[in-house]
Amino acid sequence: MNEEQSAKFSQKLQNIAKAPKYRGAIFQIEADEKGLALVDVKEASLKVYLMIDPECDKILETRFFTYGGPLFTALADSFCRKIQMATVDDACKITAESLEEELRDTPDVRAIPEDAVEIKQMNHLIAKVLEVYPEKKATAIIVREKMERIKYRTQTAEGRAEADAEWNALTKAQKIEKIEAWLHQTVRGTLQGDGGDIQILDLTDDNRLQIRYQGACAGCGSAMGGTLFYIEDELKNNVYYNIIVEPEDPLANLPQNPDLPGLDDNNPPASMY
Repeated sequence: MNEEQSAKFSQKLQNIAKAPKYRGAIFQIEADEKGLALVDVKEASLKVYLMIDPECDKILETRFFTYGGPLFTALADSFCRKIQMATVDDACKITAESLEEELRDTPDVRAIPEDAVEIKQMNHLIAKVLEVYPEKKATAIIVREKMERIKYRTQTAEGRAEADAEWNALTKAQKIEKIEAWLHQTVRGTLQGDGGDIQILDLTDDNRLQIRYQGACAGCGSAMGGTLFYIEDELKNNVYYNIIVEPEDPLANLPQNPDLPGLDDNNPPASMY
C-alpha cells in the first residue's frame, strides 16, 4: 500500500489489512466430516467461507480469501469476526456500510472513500450467503444422516450385527453384484478418467475381495496406497464393514523366460561364481 492509498483509508483499516485474523479457506471435506454446512460465496476478488450448524443455523467458523487489496481484506476480516456464533439471518443483516463505520478512526471521518466499489460488492456477497444457504443446509443434513448411518453400521455392536445378518443372507454372487454396483457408482469413473480400471477376480472367505488393476492403474504407485485405501474405505462404509480388498500382485502373471537360469541354490546364475 503506497502513501497515496494510505491517505484514503483509516489507520484501523490499514492495521487490519496488514494482519487479518480470518484469512484462509474451509474445504467441503472438513464440513462433511463434522456434519456441517459449508457456504462459500464469491464476489469480484473476494471469497468468504462459512461453516454452519444446519440444526440451529449458527455460524461456527469463518474464513476469507482475496487478492483485491486492503479494502476487501479489512471488510471481509471484520465481517468474519462479527458473525462468529451468529445465526445466518443475523449475519446477513450486517451491511458493508455498518462495517465501514466500525473501521473509522473517528465517527465523522470515513474509513473508506464513499465511491469505493468494494462497498457495493460486499453487500452483494452478503446477500449471496442468504440466497445459497437453504440448499447448502439441505445437503448438509443429508450428508450428516448418511455419516450417522455409516458410524452406526461400522462402529457399533448393534449396527455390525445387523450388517453381518444382511451380508450372510446373500449368496456369493449377490455379494459380488453388490460390490460391483458400488464400485461402478463411486470408484470406476474416477479410475477410468485417469486411464485405468478395476476388475473383480473373486470373493474368498466371505469378505476378502480380490481385484485386478487395469490400464494406467496397473503400474501406478498409488494403486497399492491411497487408491487402495479409498476403495476399501468406500466398500467398508457402504457395502460391508468387514470387507478386505486384496490387489493382485502385478508381477504374478508375467510370462517366464525359459532361457534365463533359475535362482535356486543348486543353479545360481553365472555372475554369482
